[in-house]
Amino acid sequence: MHALTENGSKLDRARTFIEQNLDARQVNKVLHGFPSPRLWLEQDPPIAQIMSDHHERRMRLMTPVDLYMAVPYCLKTEPGKCGYCLFPVEEFTGNDDLEIYFEYLKREGRMYRRFFEGDKIARIYFGGGTSNLYRAHKYPELMALIREVFPEIPPGISITLEGIPQLFTREKLAKIKEAGMNRVSMGAQQLNDELNKLSGRKQTVRHVIEAVEWCQELGLDCNVDLIFGWPRQTVATMVKDLELLISTGIREITHYELNVGGPTDFALNRRDEMPTTLQNLEMYRVSRDLLKAHGFRQITAYNWHKGPPAADRQEYEEGKITELRDIYGWGWGYAGCSFFARAGADPGWFFINQRSVAEYKRAIDEDRFPVEHAFHAQEKDFRLAQLFRALAGMEVDRVVYADVFGVDLVEEYQPIWQALEERGFVTIEPGRVGLVGDGVFYTPMIQTLLSSERLVELQRSNYRKRGRLAVAD
Repeated sequence: MHALTENGSKLDRARTFIEQNLDARQVNKVLHGFPSPRLWLEQDPPIAQIMSDHHERRMRLMTPVDLYMAVPYCLKTEPGKCGYCLFPVEEFTGNDDLEIYFEYLKREGRMYRRFFEGDKIARIYFGGGTSNLYRAHKYPELMALIREVFPEIPPGISITLEGIPQLFTREKLAKIKEAGMNRVSMGAQQLNDELNKLSGRKQTVRHVIEAVEWCQELGLDCNVDLIFGWPRQTVATMVKDLELLISTGIREITHYELNVGGPTDFALNRRDEMPTTLQNLEMYRVSRDLLKAHGFRQITAYNWHKGPPAADRQEYEEGKITELRDIYGWGWGYAGCSFFARAGADPGWFFINQRSVAEYKRAIDEDRFPVEHAFHAQEKDFRLAQLFRALAGMEVDRVVYADVFGVDLVEEYQPIWQALEERGFVTIEPGRVGLVGDGVFYTPMIQTLLSSERLVELQRSNYRKRGRLAVAD
């Protein structure tokens, strides 16, 4: 009887949480792991031991590694950071910034090289910051740098370079392809010049269209990011942007809701110009139906693809999540996030590199791994991290989940799934749990609900740790 009562109480709490958060703002894209780096507070993690332990496991299981290489710099805008960005970046002051930083990337690569001997690589993503700030000749050098650590890059894997439209030229894109990169992802955000000006960015619609056309001429896969929920944006302006982009023949579109938070210009000064959450929901519905009508299929909460996927390529940045046993991803460079964990009693670690270029350089100059903070995951954290990643792809395989973790996904969170199913946000089948309807828009809320109990535990634990540190000081 007590168990039934407790279950009923959890069901009521889940229903209440959903009701209270239907008109609350969602977050930028969706959460791709658990917990947020804001809760990674461990200092001086045993990086060499972590890397050695997980290298041995990868060699036994032949598990490949994902690589993310970061650039710290962005062009100066007014307002700063494009008015809305919450990612760590530093202001670009000239090409010397990149040349000096590149030398530090080399040195960091040499520090880690021994831990990747014999490893296979699954995909490469050059992010930032703004990775197309480099001059054209630098892209072959970047790939050569990666080959110093991973000598064999399998043919056909996705190698993506992220950038902003106005910094792409046909010459630069040709050099990017020559270097071996095969996919470009552009953060356009708006295809309306007047709305774009609110961010302080200098790009024009023409920059975007030209860059897409050059990619098509050169045979580079191309993705364009657009944001909905922008200040002064309406359904009509959003639809016009999407229709213009679709008319180029592009096959990949990322379309996600604006995040509003932190000390950004949009959060502080433009909240009254933004659509409400329920208006954003309407934008999501209209864009979803429009993209489907044009032959696009939805592969994540915000990624859309038209036509068959390129052979042996993942269809979005994180890849389809079908294997839940491991997370092996190395973040190389400034603010890079790394994940070295696997299913088990002691899964492993997540860690983030220094989010100050000066501190990143100082660590390498002192022959230290440039890690700022880390998180030592427990089994429940790893399970949630993998659940979050799977939900980013809109479904979880119950059979695989049970095989890896020894529990049934639906039984584990039964009251939550029941409340979500009542709302029409999920569908529960013998082999899978899938997000449907408006549930896809509410992915961040669903992830928060699933992780709420563990989040409270971590917050309390971190509060106690801070208290002990204060006493020790």
